[in-house]
Amino acid sequence: MSRPALLSRSTSPAFCLRILALGLWALGSGSVLAQSAGAGKACPAPQRMEAQNQAPVTLRFVGDLVLGNSHLVDNIPAEWDTMYFGQVEPYLKNADLTLGNLEGALTQYTKTLKVTGTGRSYAFRFPPRYGKLLKDTGFTALNVANNHARDFGEQGFADTGENLRQAAIAVVGLKGQFASLQVKGLRVGLVGFGFYPHQNMVQDLAAAGQLIAQAKAQSDYVVVTFHGGAEGDDAVFHGNSNEIFLGEDRGNAVAFSRAAIDAGADLVVGHGPHVLRAIECYQGRPIFHSLGNFVGVGGLSIRSMASMTAIGGVQLGPKGELLGLEFLPLRFSERKVPQRDEREDASHLVNWLADNAKFSGQFLRVPANEAGRKALVDWASKTVPSAKVRD
Repeated sequence: MSRPALLSRSTSPAFCLRILALGLWALGSGSVLAQSAGAGKACPAPQRMEAQNQAPVTLRFVGDLVLGNSHLVDNIPAEWDTMYFGQVEPYLKNADLTLGNLEGALTQYTKTLKVTGTGRSYAFRFPPRYGKLLKDTGFTALNVANNHARDFGEQGFADTGENLRQAAIAVVGLKGQFASLQVKGLRVGLVGFGFYPHQNMVQDLAAAGQLIAQAKAQSDYVVVTFHGGAEGDDAVFHGNSNEIFLGEDRGNAVAFSRAAIDAGADLVVGHGPHVLRAIECYQGRPIFHSLGNFVGVGGLSIRSMASMTAIGGVQLGPKGELLGLEFLPLRFSERKVPQRDEREDASHLVNWLADNAKFSGQFLRVPANEAGRKALVDWASKTVPSAKVRD
């Protein structure tokens, strides 16, 4: 069993000196040395995810979770409790740690400043009892550093944290803090980032490096999860530059992810674009640039590129050594819940994105049945004509 705890910055002088040294290493000349030394490092080849996993420690990850909105929350049929994760629950439950991004508030508080009902602005609110539902499904940690966590103000945000804690789910993404879990004797640090000032910001690489270095000093394995990037079909591709969406600076996912690894992260998991993105290997450590949506019931689109999703995972040894990578391709049912993807379109998409990436790097290809590759590539090329444009 995982035991969640929340850690903030220590005031111990010796501890502070260690953090300062790690931060300077990550942000200064040590970062360059790390890049030089790790340039040839390879990640394990991804494998198809199995419902039953035999690795000593398995961590699994999904993207955005939306389980209702301000209009639906009081009228959600009870049978939906088993519908949300019905086809994927074994993959979530059989991991030693499962992390997702909770895109909304777990609260009974009903006041929002958003103008809803227009189709342009959404206020995502979920029943507090869903804390237990998420725990029973297998989630051990949820990120709250995103642009919908405060849809119902500070009251809704505080309720979310309390309801998750009561369900024994670790809260990830509080500003200046990281979550720490004991997973089969392994100390796993979880650090969450968004793109607003009240969150740990993907735009502030210096502060991010310091917080990640702090987590690394107290952990055997550090997972960084972030919510950022543009949205829409074209967002499957991104360059090594800042992404602006709806007038907001949503960070440079490439620069942030690599800086996170330079600072001590062992794995980076992205979400926010609502579509899948490529998987990169940097310094021998994996970056899932975006896992897209995972449940979209409250108003997320499942059209076009957003119709596909996946579960990502890592297999670790007892000391946190990376033994393997996992990938499970999924697609959405008409009710916007994940289901098995027998055509493996999501796998073909991730591989196509790797082949046509708009920035230089080492990209990982996931197993896929070759029979369906051409159909997916032809469709994707027509959907995103700018595919072959590189930075």
